[in-house]
Amino acid sequence: MRKKIIAGNWKMNLTLAEASAITKGLVSATNSSSYEVMVFPSALHLETVSSLTKGSKLIVGAQNAYQSGLTAMTGEISPTQLAEIGIQTVLVGHSERRQFLGETSEFDNQKILYFLKAGLRVVYCVGETWAEREKGNTFSVLEDQIKKGLKDITSDLFSKLVIAYEPVWAIGTGKVATPVEAEEAHAFIRKEIGNLFVGAATIAENIQILYGGSVKPDNIKELLAKPNIDGGLVGGASQKLDSFLGLLK
Repeated sequence: MRKKIIAGNWKMNLTLAEASAITKGLVSATNSSSYEVMVFPSALHLETVSSLTKGSKLIVGAQNAYQSGLTAMTGEISPTQLAEIGIQTVLVGHSERRQFLGETSEFDNQKILYFLKAGLRVVYCVGETWAEREKGNTFSVLEDQIKKGLKDITSDLFSKLVIAYEPVWAIGTGKVATPVEAEEAHAFIRKEIGNLFVGAATIAENIQILYGGSVKPDNIKELLAKPNIDGGLVGGASQKLDSFLGLLK
């Protein structure tokens, strides 16, 4: 049975005081929740938020990292540095980094391979734009992102990998894929993972696939009722304590 995950991506939002207040409010709720709960704060807030979660079940992840140990790479963060403050989870391939910072699935593959081999847990984001969906290219886009992003990942590394399906057209727009549309995409992603190599069918059955795209307390229950949707990667609704708690009910 795949455990459900509710993950809050705070992006470049919240002051340190706001992030700290939400974290403190989540700690006790997380300890009694049946969900696995994650938060991805700004890099500047990682150390403080991580320190506030010690002894709790709340998982703190980084929104980005670079695929190297300590080295001369201006402006980046190494997994070695993340480990020093207890961070062992990282997002890769979010559409905002693809769209505005030029990240490709091939580049994300380098990150995923490095992070998984270093023992980090990775949440790999995939999803199509509205233009791609209108042209009927949703499945071909997802297939490309899965095949290129997960290239050369060996079976022993998949236990540390989570997939997040985020249709770009539904992120921060108020639009949301219907549960049927989301389930269709999740089922396709699971099938594609099962086709990556011989023996991958069991991996595909066990991997957690999250939905992201205007997830809110009033639609989360219907989404999670679908057999291939294992949780949510949530933006705006995770940035206020009351709505985050509403996701966990």
